[in-house]
Amino acid sequence: MSAQAQPLSIEQKAYIDAYEAIKRNDRAAIASYKQQLQNYTLYPYVLYHDYRVNIDSTPPRVIEFFLNRYQDLYLSDKLRTHWLKHLAATKQWPEYLLHYTPQNSQSLQCNFYHASIAFGTDAQKEKAISAAQQLWQSLIEIPEACVSVETALRNQKKFTAQMVWNRITLLIQKKQFSRAQDASKDLSNADKKVVNAWINIVRNPNLTSKEITTISGFARKEAFIQAVPYLASQNPQLAQSALAEFAEPYGLNQSQRIDIQRKIALRSAYRYQEEAKALLENVNTQGNGSEETIRWQAQIALRNSRWIDLLDTIELMSKEEQDSNQWRYWRARALEARGDQKTAHTLYQTLAQKRNYYGFLAADRIRLPYQFNPEKNTQLDQTALIKKYPALQRIAELIAVDWVKTAQVEWHYFLPNVAPDELISIATLAKQWEQYPHAIRSLALAKEWDHINLRFPTPHKEPVMENAKKNDIEAAWIYGIIRRESAFNEDIRSSAGAVGLMQIMPKTAKYIGKRIGNDKTSIYALTEAKNNIQLGSAYMRYLSDKYNDNKVLATAAYNAGPHRVAQWTQNLLKLDADQWVDSIPFTETRNYVKAVLEYTTVFNSLLHGQYARLSDQMPAIGSDNKLAEK
Repeated sequence: MSAQAQPLSIEQKAYIDAYEAIKRNDRAAIASYKQQLQNYTLYPYVLYHDYRVNIDSTPPRVIEFFLNRYQDLYLSDKLRTHWLKHLAATKQWPEYLLHYTPQNSQSLQCNFYHASIAFGTDAQKEKAISAAQQLWQSLIEIPEACVSVETALRNQKKFTAQMVWNRITLLIQKKQFSRAQDASKDLSNADKKVVNAWINIVRNPNLTSKEITTISGFARKEAFIQAVPYLASQNPQLAQSALAEFAEPYGLNQSQRIDIQRKIALRSAYRYQEEAKALLENVNTQGNGSEETIRWQAQIALRNSRWIDLLDTIELMSKEEQDSNQWRYWRARALEARGDQKTAHTLYQTLAQKRNYYGFLAADRIRLPYQFNPEKNTQLDQTALIKKYPALQRIAELIAVDWVKTAQVEWHYFLPNVAPDELISIATLAKQWEQYPHAIRSLALAKEWDHINLRFPTPHKEPVMENAKKNDIEAAWIYGIIRRESAFNEDIRSSAGAVGLMQIMPKTAKYIGKRIGNDKTSIYALTEAKNNIQLGSAYMRYLSDKYNDNKVLATAAYNAGPHRVAQWTQNLLKLDADQWVDSIPFTETRNYVKAVLEYTTVFNSLLHGQYARLSDQMPAIGSDNKLAEK
């Protein structure tokens, strides 16, 4: 059911016209359309948009009726939010108190506290003051709506120095140094100097042992706790010495010392510094390790082919971690390297039955065929399913009128409420409607991984195949990138600014566009599937050229950028690619590369009925100098 696949029905056309009438506030037309559409599936949307756009002139009783009648729809929460903003803007505080429900918005929370303090009962005032104190201390930036609450706390003499210090501590932890200095305006001149010294210590951690004596009390302790881990990134030995020398004089308790020891070890590990191995082992063998410190100890061991160390470190992991595909594979690799072929072979055989990255690698070690284990297609009674779930009726109509983004919101709220035993049917329906991200999410919620055709759809086949041929890269690899980046959501935008199916950064799109003669690099243009695939595929070709067709390095660079890959491969002795992948410092990129390689293998099977072995696509990484066996 693609958008605009069929001519609009009379009701669908009327719905679109009603929305246009609402935008121009044509009351006569709106009334007529409401009458015409009152039995239409999207009628609540007509009401919602009318009330939202014309909130100033909509009677409160009308809004209350909507909130009660449609309380099961997400539209009810959205309208309540608009109404609360209107009530605050027009200073209708008693009404605000009456209709407020807990909100995520800090501004709406502050409006509620302001209304409670000004117009609430004594109990409401007391509760609001306490909550407002807690909220203020947690704010990175103070919204305009919260200024009046801060003023109220001052007037009520509920604004304390401890609140200021707590917020300053948070701001410095978040490296919001200018805001921390601004927050110190409520302190004495002497305390302002303390804050400035504290900030200088954290900014320049090499000064820890020198300047920290200029401040005292809890500020010195906090400055030390915050600065030492940063110092460890530059000089782990100095950080360790500082901890040993000043932990007791500065009043650190045992828990704080252990926490800093872990942070020092991890900071050195992130850059694979020489000291990292000893620091991690010291933390972990004393029983003070965490899941992260143990994992990093294992990562360092496998990066350096220290197989005995790796086996010993795996034993420190929780049983759940040890039983994961990842560490079962690496246990087998370590045992194989140490000459225990029989045990390794048994582990590989078990893993090779799985359709995932480690299953494929394990199959390669003992030359077994890959197991894809697909589930049979699900029988679907589409009519019964749509009848049972009104949300599906709304989604179908939203798709028909090309309100695709709104349909996505409906999916978001709908899927968590589906009966678990019906999620596979919902996924089947979503795929039929070409709603691929929601088919994938349905199966994820159901924890059903074997419905390959639902989890790995192949839309946009023409531009994918065309650009694969044009750029001399695998179509399956393009699909693998798309599947990991966007799960086939054409309109998605990341918090970092990446856009569309292949999550291309606009800056990258402009660079690649100039190379291939494509000037369609605006954010809007990048949401167009064909254009996004052309630019993303050309970027994959660019990375392939940069890394001599090494798919592992190119995939890592697609996620983390070439500059990161350069750091991770600088002065690297030759290392098996599977070892390099699992020693990538960034967890996101480490998981990304494994997922894309796995997905590419699956897509190859779906597209061509055959696959290329991972081992044939993962050449060793690094210089030609061979690592000595340890």
